[in-house]
Amino acid sequence: MSFSTYKEVIEENDFAMLYVNFSTIIPIRVTEKTLSKKGVEVENIFQTKYGALKVSDLVGKKFGTKVSLSKGYAYVLHPTPELWTKSLPHRTQILYATDIAMVILQLELKPGCVVVESGTG
Repeated sequence: MSFSTYKEVIEENDFAMLYVNFSTIIPIRVTEKTLSKKGVEVENIFQTKYGALKVSDLVGKKFGTKVSLSKGYAYVLHPTPELWTKSLPHRTQILYATDIAMVILQLELKPGCVVVESGTG
């Protein structure tokens, strides 16, 4: 599935974003079967803290549909770059003196250069 094209209906092998709540957005691949940790093909059932979702039930539904989980509900959204970024794990990054020295070397910075730093935190 591409970020540049939009589809109305979920098909087999599509990516979909399972929006459980603001801090829990999970990318899932819509397939009927998946491999277990032992390498055995099993039914694709996705577990959340609000219950289980049988992934094959998503085929034929429209993006944006509210789906029932065993203990709650979630929304199945079309993947966008913003949702994809929000679903990725974000960790802090520590820059040590040796890393900073390499950055300065690669940017060819010298006294008098203007540097603009913009963090996200």
